[in-house]
Order: sequence, then structure tokens, then C-alpha cells
Amino acid sequence: MNRAKLILITLLLIGGRVTTAATTTCEMLATDPGNGIAGDPDIKSATSVIVPSAGDNVAYCRVSLLYGTNANQNINILIGLPLSAADGGSGGVRGAWNGRTEGLGGSACSGNLDVTPAVNAGYVGSGTDLGHPDGDCEPAVNPDGSYNLQFIDDFIRNAIKQEVLWSKKVAQVYYGMRPAFSYWNGCSTGGREGYLLAQELGDELNGILANAPAIYFTRFHTAQIWGQIAMKDLVGGPIAPAKLAQTQASAVAACDAADGVTDGIIDNPRTCHFDVTTNICGTPTAPANNCLTHAEARAINLIWDGPRNERGDKIWFGLDRGSDFSGLDGPVPFPIPVTQLHWSERDRNFDWRTVRLDEYPRVAQDGSRNIADLTDTFGPLDIFRAHGGKLLTYVGGNDQLIFPHGVINYYRTMALRYSDTDEPDFEKLHSFYRLFRAPGVGHCGTDSTGPVPVDPFGALVKWVEEGVPPDTLLAAGGSAAPPSGRTRPICPYPTTAIYNGTGSIDNAANFHCGGNLEEPAACTDALVKYKHEEHGKLDFVGSGLDREFCRFSQFH
Repeated sequence: MNRAKLILITLLLIGGRVTTAATTTCEMLATDPGNGIAGDPDIKSATSVIVPSAGDNVAYCRVSLLYGTNANQNINILIGLPLSAADGGSGGVRGAWNGRTEGLGGSACSGNLDVTPAVNAGYVGSGTDLGHPDGDCEPAVNPDGSYNLQFIDDFIRNAIKQEVLWSKKVAQVYYGMRPAFSYWNGCSTGGREGYLLAQELGDELNGILANAPAIYFTRFHTAQIWGQIAMKDLVGGPIAPAKLAQTQASAVAACDAADGVTDGIIDNPRTCHFDVTTNICGTPTAPANNCLTHAEARAINLIWDGPRNERGDKIWFGLDRGSDFSGLDGPVPFPIPVTQLHWSERDRNFDWRTVRLDEYPRVAQDGSRNIADLTDTFGPLDIFRAHGGKLLTYVGGNDQLIFPHGVINYYRTMALRYSDTDEPDFEKLHSFYRLFRAPGVGHCGTDSTGPVPVDPFGALVKWVEEGVPPDTLLAAGGSAAPPSGRTRPICPYPTTAIYNGTGSIDNAANFHCGGNLEEPAACTDALVKYKHEEHGKLDFVGSGLDREFCRFSQFH
């Protein structure tokens, strides 16, 4: 018996986790008024049925709940349970169950009602539609310009909290024991949800995998439209995709070797200062094809730099050099920031095309003052930390949709919060919260030139259940890899993978974690004070950045 299973069985049998013999069948879960599910006043409807195996999917008990505390709240929660012994399940701790729950996060404005990946692995899997089954975020603003607070609160927090709580409750009824471990697994919106749960439901989960988290929701979604405004104002419309692709390639070529390894990846885009004016048609350095006009070059440099106010101070982060432009700066805008401006201006008909570059700071400030306190997910982790929870995140160094420095910014503030000094202590933070930055990796592993982490959820489970924190994450593949493949270690922030100097650069064994990504250019992460985007100064209070040091740094 391996150590992980021994630990699991021990925890199941000790400390009151075993409650009763499991005699409840799947069919009874939704019909027995005495089990606390069907008879709960907040459950508007409940169904339970055994779903037969199909293809690679195992048979499981599917419980569908409609949760609502009032007429306007209708949250669908789906819970998939590996079959109990009473329903013919076998091979696990109880029936086919491995003794754990795994909540699955959504994406964009949509929830997630596909629980089969978790169930197939033996977990009680859960998902929710976030209270709006069509994935449309426009209803957050009512036609009269007021906010639909029920919609917003269900989308941001209520639905996922109830998903976690009900999955644990239903599991206990069905198997006759409480879960030994409870996890969350999500990326993008699912990552934001993981952070929200750590901040607001910190004593219910043992481990949270929250990748590419969409935290600071209002602020980064507003910044997603910055490039479209720049191209509209300076060029008259979108820049041709072929020109943007050439620009991306030129930036990688210029900065690739800065880390000592030429591999088609910019290790730390903050230290890459490639100026795309070198690609202007007619200059000696311009590419043979897809060169740029002066206006196009100016717009692209603004996209990389990110939005600033009239003082020249940074409001939010820009697209990192080496990232794919097509997600945000393609022929049409990414849809969520268009909706975000409707939220910020309290007007479903607000047209982003009416916003000029010099008006962007006001629009960003409108969002922060009107709605961001409800959406932005930037609270502390005190209860989660005290509960012994573990939070693991990987973020792509070239995330093309969610600017990676947003979560780095949050990570730095938490390193300061849990430090014993007046400086961020990343080592101390590593005891319960580890952020891994994957160079060359795009959003949730898409559009990646660099190797993508292989099994971060497995690393989280090992950390929680065996007390073995991940010193690295193994990553593999990426479009820049040779046909034979590439592996790399992904290192806990603020370290990065450094080549040992010998052996293949496509073998993770020839790299070690070291260096400090904070030292070369951390001051570039300094932002204008929250809610003072239009005229405010850079805010260093609680940021983990040294005001005096940054004052003398040339980072504007």
C-alpha cells in the first residue's frame, strides 16, 4: 500500500470522519426528505439518477440541485458521485469513491456542468452554471442602468460557495462519511473562483489549484480593450494579423537569448525592451515582409506598455512581448471587455469605440469605483492559511488574455502580508501558497511556445496529503520544442529555470531553479492608486515595492 493511500485510510477512520454505514442509494438522494437534501428549504428542486458508463466515462450517480433563497436566485449545481457500494461501486474507499471531492471551475462568463473528469478519477466532482445557464454576463446591468446585484453575487461568489458546500454534504449522505480531502481545480474564471474560495470560504478546502486566475476582474478586463482603442485611434482600425505575428516573432528573436539559452522563448518579458519601430518599413532593420507604418508601430508599443494616465503612471499591465496578439488585438475585440465597459458605465449600450486613448483612465476609474469592489477578488488568505490549506497556481509567462503580472502583483502583496519584516518574504509564503510562472506559455496552456505544466493537480494533491511541496512543476511540449519534445522545470516565483551549461536544452534535468525575477524590473509593476486611475499617483502602500528604490528607477 502506498503512503498516500495509507494516509487517506487513516484519516477516514480517525477523527470522526466515518459517520454511518452507507445505505442510501442514488435514487433515494433526491427523494428521501429525511436526508437533509430534498427537504432543505433552499433547494427548489432535486433529482438523482445513475448515469451508465459510456466510452471512457465510468458509471456514476448524478445529482442535480436547483438552489435559491428567493424567487430571483436560481443556481444549478451538478454533483457527480462515483457509485457507492449500495449501487454496485467498488475499488475505492467507499464503493468506487476515493474519499475526496473536486470542485471544477468555469471559464469566461460560463460555469461548468461537466463533472466527468473528476468522477472518472474517483472524486466526487461538482460544477455550477453560476446562476445563469447561457454564459451571458450582460444581465449584470439592468435596462434602467442599475446593477443586478443578485446576478453579480451569484456569478462571483454565491454559486461556487454553494457548489463546494453541497458537494461535501451530498457526499456525506451518500457514502456515510465526510470527505477526507476537498479540492478545487480551475483555470481562468475557474482560477478566479479558486482565489475567491480561498479568501471567503477558507476553512472548507484543503487544496486549491487556481491557474491563470482572472482576479482583479474589473481592472484587467478593462485593460483588455486598451489595444483595440490604441489601434482605433492611431491606425484607424485593427492591424493586420500577419503584421502582428511578425512583430511577435521579432520581439522573441530580439530577446530570446537574454537568459543564456536560445530556445524561441523570452524567459522574462519584463526585461525585454524591444522597440518595434525597428520594424517600420524602409528602415534597415525592417523585416522583408509585414513591416509596419509609423502609426502601427506606435500602437503596438502602447499595447506592450499598457494603459497609463495623464501623469504617465501605469494603470494596469500591458501585453507582454512575445505573447500572441490575436486574442485581444485581433480583427474584433475579445467580447468580455466589451461587456465589462457596459458594467463599468452602467449602460448595456455603451460603445467602447467612443473611448479615446486620453479617455481610457476615466473609464478605468469608473469601473473601479462602480463595480470592482464586488468583483475583483483581492482579499487576504488568513483563514485558508490558518486552516492548513494549500494554494497552487501556474500562470503563463505569455498569457495572451489575462496579463500575468496581475497575479504576480497579488502574490507580492501576500508575500508582504505574511512577512515578519517590511519586505515581501516569498520563502515564508511558499509554506502554503506557491506561484509558478511558465515562460512562453499562453492562457491555460493555449498558444504556448514554451513547455506547459504536465500535472499540477497531482502536485497539489501530493503537497496536501503527503506534505511534499512542489519545488518545481514538470512541463513539456510547446510549439518551440523540436519534434522529439522538450521538458523544463517550472520554478516557484520569484525564481526561474537556469541552464546548467551542459547537456540538451530540451531536457529538464539540465536546468535548476535560481535567480530572482523581482530584482531586474519589479518596479515596472507599480500601479496607480486603486480608484484614482485618472489623476492618481503610483501607490506603493502595501504593494511590496520600495518607493524610494523605484523613485530612482527608470521604469516609466
